[in-house]
Parts: sequence; structure tokens; C-alpha cells
Amino acid sequence: MSTQRFVLNEWILHDLRGDNGPKAQEESHRFLDKLKEKCDRIAVLIGSPWMGKAYELMWHTNPPIRTLSKHLHGILRDSRKCELLDQSRIKTLPEDLKGSVPPGDFYLVETYYSADAQVLVTTDQKLIQILSAAQNVNIRLRDEFLRKYLDDTESL
Repeated sequence: MSTQRFVLNEWILHDLRGDNGPKAQEESHRFLDKLKEKCDRIAVLIGSPWMGKAYELMWHTNPPIRTLSKHLHGILRDSRKCELLDQSRIKTLPEDLKGSVPPGDFYLVETYYSADAQVLVTTDQKLIQILSAAQNVNIRLRDEFLRKYLDDTESL
């Protein structure tokens, strides 16, 4: 079984917090469960906006959100499930993408390249359009990715 590495934008943090409704929260919970079962990993940039939001989850007092936060943080602390990249390991965004990728998304794309990730998963339609034209970027919409990943019978 081959290991896949994923870069997730902030949708998962919003899902776990309940911002996107109970269905999205449950899907993201199932994703974390499946990630723990499989040999796959997520890649995260230390000090990124993503990591900041992940730490904010720890302060929620709502019991279901707190439980999901603990689940996520267990994954973040497990080197078999999460590759934490510090700034010294980050490859600069390729020149051809600097003019088209929104500056707030640079860190996601740089993390994708730096971690040699197989998939960047987003809910951002504009980012999908921009990166779909780029070579060597496998970008998927959250819903499509989760449907396939949780189904386990389709390839990503």
C-alpha cells in the first residue's frame, strides 16, 4: 500500500469547528479516522495560518468540537500521520505561479511542492482554476476528494 501525502486548506478546520454544518463536520471526522487507519499523511507548515487555526480549536469549550480537536491534534503530533515542515524546508513558489496564486495561498502551494504531496485539497474554486492549468499540481475540491477517499474504492 503506497503512502499518499495531502495538503489540506483550512476547510477541515472550519468543518471540525462546525462552521460548515453537521454533515461537513461528520465527513471531516470520518476523514481523520480513515487517515489514521491508512498509511497516508497530511503535510502542514509550522507557523502557517492553517496551524494557527488548528491551535485555536484547542480552546473550544463545546464538547464535540473539543473531541474533534483532540483527534486532529493527535494526528498533528504523530510523525507517521503528519509531516510538519518548518520554513527552512519550504521551496519558494515557482515564478510562473507567483502572479496568479493569491498571496494568502502561497503557503499552501509551497507546502504542496515542499512535501512532494500527491494532492492539494481545497474548497476555493478560484485556486482550482488557477492551479488546474499548472503542471505538477494535483488539486481537488474537498467534496470530490472526500467522496473518493471515504469510499476507498476510487483512486484519487
